[in-house]
Amino acid sequence: MSPDMSPLRNGIGTAAAAFVATLTWIATSLRTVSRVCRRVLARSLHLTRNKLAAGRKQATSVATGPGKRFVTGPVRVFAVGQRTDVSILALLLAPVLAAASAWWVGSTVGYGTLTAWVRGTWAGTDPAVAVFLAVGALVALAAVSAAINSGLLPTYVLVSAPVFGAAVTRYGTTVTYSWGTEVVSLPDAVGVALLLALGFGLPLAVSGFVLGRLLRRVVTVLGGRSGPHSPVDHS
Repeated sequence: MSPDMSPLRNGIGTAAAAFVATLTWIATSLRTVSRVCRRVLARSLHLTRNKLAAGRKQATSVATGPGKRFVTGPVRVFAVGQRTDVSILALLLAPVLAAASAWWVGSTVGYGTLTAWVRGTWAGTDPAVAVFLAVGALVALAAVSAAINSGLLPTYVLVSAPVFGAAVTRYGTTVTYSWGTEVVSLPDAVGVALLLALGFGLPLAVSGFVLGRLLRRVVTVLGGRSGPHSPVDHS
């Protein structure tokens, strides 16, 4: 006699139904989660696009409004000067000053004497009046440039040009190093002259620039106070 298979078939049917129900629930849950993720992602992308569009619009507004006025106004005046023609004139005058300085040093005192003057003045062992006069003249030149036209860049070029011209006379001289003597080549002379123009010219230019702007402000304030007063009707 064959055994009764009904309980086994019922158990298998129940397990299969439970398995199908579980798969259905998992599929439904995955669809729900996927739908929610898509909505969240779409919402996030929408908000991001709106934020980027608003930021781009604001940046464009600033760049074409106050930012542009600031860059083309105070920043431009501070960097290149109020008048372009005066700034160009200063830049064109710089090579002339450099050549004149190089000619004077080369034809009179020489690079060796100039170096001794600077070292003695810097260390305080043998101050040279000529060095103080030269420094004062360069600061005064920077102050005049700043007071007339402002522009730190043309002021620096104008002041550093004589320093470069004086330093470039090092070309062709014989210098002594720990390993021996050497004749200064043109690239060496130009490189050292550029470093000296930066090291000495920049502080002098900035000092004169600040002094010139302060003098201009003082003259402007005093001139405004001493200007004609508007008549007052006492009737």
